[in-house]
Amino acid sequence: MRAYRAQQFIRPDLQAHIFSQDLLNNVRKLKGLCPDKTKFCAVIKANAYGHGISEIVNILMQANVDMFAVATFYEALHIHTITQQQSIFILEPLNPSQSIEEIQVCAQKGFHCVLASLDSLKYVQEAVKNTSSALKVHLNIETGMGRCGIPPELARQLLEQITDCTTLELAGIYTHFATADEEDLSYAYEQHSNFEHFLDQHNLKNKNLLIHAANSAATIKMPQAHYDMVRCGISMYGYYSRQMKNPPVRLTPVMKLTAPITQIKTIPAGHSVSYGQSYTTQRDTIAAIIPLGYADGYRRCFSNTAKMKIGDQAIPVIGRVCMDQVILDVTDIADIQLGKMVTVLDNDHDSPCSAYALADIADTICYEILTFIHAHVNRIVH
Repeated sequence: MRAYRAQQFIRPDLQAHIFSQDLLNNVRKLKGLCPDKTKFCAVIKANAYGHGISEIVNILMQANVDMFAVATFYEALHIHTITQQQSIFILEPLNPSQSIEEIQVCAQKGFHCVLASLDSLKYVQEAVKNTSSALKVHLNIETGMGRCGIPPELARQLLEQITDCTTLELAGIYTHFATADEEDLSYAYEQHSNFEHFLDQHNLKNKNLLIHAANSAATIKMPQAHYDMVRCGISMYGYYSRQMKNPPVRLTPVMKLTAPITQIKTIPAGHSVSYGQSYTTQRDTIAAIIPLGYADGYRRCFSNTAKMKIGDQAIPVIGRVCMDQVILDVTDIADIQLGKMVTVLDNDHDSPCSAYALADIADTICYEILTFIHAHVNRIVH
């Protein structure tokens, strides 16, 4: 492995392996659940859910993706030179804390943006009044999410004012489901009904607009919510929002995280391990040190509970996870060697170190496990 210094700090031996074909197959399967006319929006916010935004966008250029969704203006700028003709949708609503220049750039580059209030509309109108390109805007209709959506009565006012403004183009109407990943879909169906009512009330289905509602879970479980476009994030990377016993489509995790053994030592029986004396060896123990810790995204709550893998064998984490080191009990592993690569996060749903397994330990969701993987981890595309 070549030693080098990059402008952006990367640690080459902490390796997140990104499997292109699995990503492309997941997209193909998700698209296969939808009508042919339904567009596909790939959600790549949060460093592509921890997978590496530039790497994922470059792979998805082979997948006939219609639009990329990002969280912020800055993510949009970052991928703009890669995406070529594909549209970019910025999910964070336009607001007066943004500079006028940012909003003007959005118009110039054709970014799709979100309006969420009358105050923001006035600010945006002033920002783009002298631009040559109309700013494309979407309205997020509040149907039950209780976050950034616009109440229907306010949305009606926004619709009227956008229509009268020549420097704004109404490009889309959408909503977002709060519980499409739950087993009980009754609330999601209620949201869908509310959205349908708004669309019908304003005759929006017969206009040249992108109507969209389905996140990953709704794409898989609610075909009536596919509309003109689906927005897939977590499932594109191989995960269901929550584990499903009999999913209608089989998805494969796209990323596998590995790290090398950098030290091997024997710890005698009865000796404490790592900070806080949270673990004491019950036997003479061969310990392996892995150069990764909570600074790299490997949670401190994995101390004494999580497992990694060497080959097919599960290896327990012993002692507290440190800022940049983890200790493993490798006593029962034959032919253990310095430099051997250990699987930290597996690309197998049933693995003891899958994102689901780690999420259970951390009492969280797989999204958080994935997005915690630090940007300085080396992404290797296969």
